Amino acid sequence: MSKSLLLSAVATMVIASTSVNADEISSLKAQLQELNKRIETLENNTKTNTEQTQALADELINTQNATSFGTVDISKTEAGLGVAASKVYYSKNPLSIGGYGEIHFSRYANNATNETETTRFVPYIGYKFSDNIILNSEIEFEHGGQEVSVEQLYLDFLIDPAFSVRIGHQVVPMGLINLNHEPILFNTVNRPDVETYIIPSTWHENGITIHGKTDILNYYIGAIVALDMGLAEHDGSLDKDTYGINWIRNGRRGGYERNSRTSNLGFVARIDYTGINGLLVGTSLYTGDAGPSTNGKEPGRLTIGELHAQYQTDGFKIKGLYTQAHLSHADAYLGVHTVGDTSLVFPTHPKLADGGYINLEYNILSHLTQTTTQLPIFFQYENYNLANSVVGEAAFGTTESFTYGMNYFPHPQVVLKGEYTMRHNKNDSNSANYANEGIYSFALGFIF
Repeated sequence: MSKSLLLSAVATMVIASTSVNADEISSLKAQLQELNKRIETLENNTKTNTEQTQALADELINTQNATSFGTVDISKTEAGLGVAASKVYYSKNPLSIGGYGEIHFSRYANNATNETETTRFVPYIGYKFSDNIILNSEIEFEHGGQEVSVEQLYLDFLIDPAFSVRIGHQVVPMGLINLNHEPILFNTVNRPDVETYIIPSTWHENGITIHGKTDILNYYIGAIVALDMGLAEHDGSLDKDTYGINWIRNGRRGGYERNSRTSNLGFVARIDYTGINGLLVGTSLYTGDAGPSTNGKEPGRLTIGELHAQYQTDGFKIKGLYTQAHLSHADAYLGVHTVGDTSLVFPTHPKLADGGYINLEYNILSHLTQTTTQLPIFFQYENYNLANSVVGEAAFGTTESFTYGMNYFPHPQVVLKGEYTMRHNKNDSNSANYANEGIYSFALGFIF
C-alpha cells in the first residue's frame, strides 16, 4: 500500500474514532442529565415522604397522648376537690380513671387489742362530653369490700370560671376533709373525729350546687337532700351510746331512701379566701329539716356551721377547724327505733355538739432540693363534745386527744403513715365509761 493510501486510511480511522467518541460523550452527557433529574426527583420525593412520615408520627403521638390515661398532677385541683378526683377536668383523654386506697392497722395499748383492715379502695371514673360538660364518679369499696357505695355521680356544667352548675350525687362542701378526703391530703391515719362525727365525712348527697372562683375567692351554694335525725338504725345496731356518738353521722342518706321516709331539703353555702399565697381561710354553713318526727311532735331543724383555715409555706403547714351542730326540737326524735324485729325506746337525744382541732406539720426534708421524697412530722390536738346538750339523760363529757406522727412519701402519690394518739375519751353520758386510750396506728395510702 502506498504511503499516501496508508495515511489516508489512518486519517479516516482517526476521524471515525473521533466521531464515535463524540457521539458517546454526547450520549453520556444526556444520560447524566437524565440521571440528575431522576436523583433530584427522588430527593424531592424522599423529602416529601420524610415530612409526611414526621407528620404521621406527630399525629400518632398526639393520638396516643389523647387516648392514654394520664398521671395525677398533684398541683392541680378543680372546684375544691381532691387532686385525684380533679383528674378528669384536665385530662386530654375524654375517659379518665383514677382513685385512691387505704389500709390501716391499729393497736389499743390500754386493752392490748389489734385492728387491721383494708379500709377502702375507691376508683374514680370520669368522662368529658366536652370541655364544658364533665361527668365524675366515685365508687367506694369499704371495710374489705363489705360495703359498696357511690360517693359521687354528677355532671358539672362549666359555664364560666365564676359560675358553674353541678347536678347529681356529690360531696357536701363543708370542712377541710370532706372535699379533700384522699389519704395524701391529710397526715393522720384516720380522719379527725370532729370531721367524722360532727361534720360527718365523707358526707355525700343528691343535690344541685352552684360553684365558682375568682382570683381571691371560691364559693359554693347548693340544695341537697337533708340529714335525717330519725334514722338512728343506720349503723345496724340499737346501742344508745353508739347512737349518741353517731347521731349526726347516722342521718346521712348517701343517695338513697331508707324506710321510705320523706326526703327533706337542706341548704349549704361555703366561701374561701385565697388571696394570699399559701393561705386558705373560709367558712361553711348547712341547715335543713331534720326529718319526720318519731313521736308525733314538731320536727326539728339541724344546723351545722364551721370555720377553717390553713397556711403553708416551704415545708411548714398549719391548719385548724372549729364546728358546731345544733338540733332544734330534739325531743321529736325520742321514741321507738327498730332494726328488724328488735326495738328500743330512746329516752334521750343530743341537741348540741361542738369541737375543733389544730394540726401542725413540718417536712424535715424540705431543705433537700434534689429529692421529691417527703418526711413530714406532725402534731394534732383535738377537743370535742358530741352531746354537750341533750334532751333527757345527762350530757356527755368533753374528749380531747393528742396525736404525734410521721408520714413518709417515697413518691408524691404514695404515703406511709405512723402515729401515736393519747385520747381522754368522755363521749358518753356514763362517767364510768370514760377511758384513757393509747392508740398506735399505721397506714398505707395512695392515689392514682
